[in-house]
Formats: sequence, structure tokens, C-alpha cells
Amino acid sequence: MKELFDVVEDFLGRVIQHYGTKVDTIILGGPAIEEEDVNKPVFVLIVIKGVKKISFLARQEIVEYFMKKVEAEKVYSNYVIYTGHRPLIYTLLVDPSELEYHIPLVVYLSTKGVLVYGNMEVPKLPSFGNVIRMGEINKGDVVDL
Repeated sequence: MKELFDVVEDFLGRVIQHYGTKVDTIILGGPAIEEEDVNKPVFVLIVIKGVKKISFLARQEIVEYFMKKVEAEKVYSNYVIYTGHRPLIYTLLVDPSELEYHIPLVVYLSTKGVLVYGNMEVPKLPSFGNVIRMGEINKGDVVDL
């Protein structure tokens, strides 16, 4: 896990160094952290003030810009040598005002993720009502909606 966290730390350090005080919150989560497996994906939520005016496509280009910088570093090559593949780091950049949109990945990370930078409350989900986990329903069961 150290190799993966080194890559994530280098990536996040570059984002924080570039955006400074505009970075509000950073949350990590996903199967890599829950199962402690470097071969699984890690999801990164970065809340940055002022990105609301930027399209999601352009936000992904921002993420790729910082990942390209990390690819030239030794921590990245150590991870690739250790695992045999590039790190499965999936990043979502959002504005603080977009947290209330209940984007599924944002809700997942804010409830199950690990806060590594900043301050964030768990969003309230009154509009979702009951959540049905389809994997827990047996064939033939009657479900109240």
C-alpha cells in the first residue's frame, strides 16, 4: 500500500501546491482502501473553490496534467515495478456548491471515504428515501417501495 499512497501523496501535493487555499477538501476511498489492495482502484474527491465554471471534460484534463507530472517521478515508477500496471487513481474535481447535487461518487466518498485534507460534513440525503441493495434481495421476496 505504501507505493500507492506515495503516488497519491505526490499527486495531491502537486494539486495543493498549485491551487493553494482554493483546495477545500480531499477525500480518498474505494476498494483499494477498503480492501487494502494496491491492484484495486482508489477514488479521490477534490473540492476546489471556483471550478464550477469549468466543464467536467476540462476538469479531467486538469487531473491528467498533474498525473503526467507524477509519471516522471520515481514514486510512480516504483509503483509500476511493484504492481506491473499504472495506478488506478480516479479523481473527481468539484466545486463546494456542487456537493449538494448528490453525485453518486461524491455521496459514496463522503459517507465511506477517508478525509485527508480539509473539513466536510456528511451530506444529508432526504430526497433519496430508502436505498435498496439489490444483492441483498432474494428471488421471490416482496419489497415495499
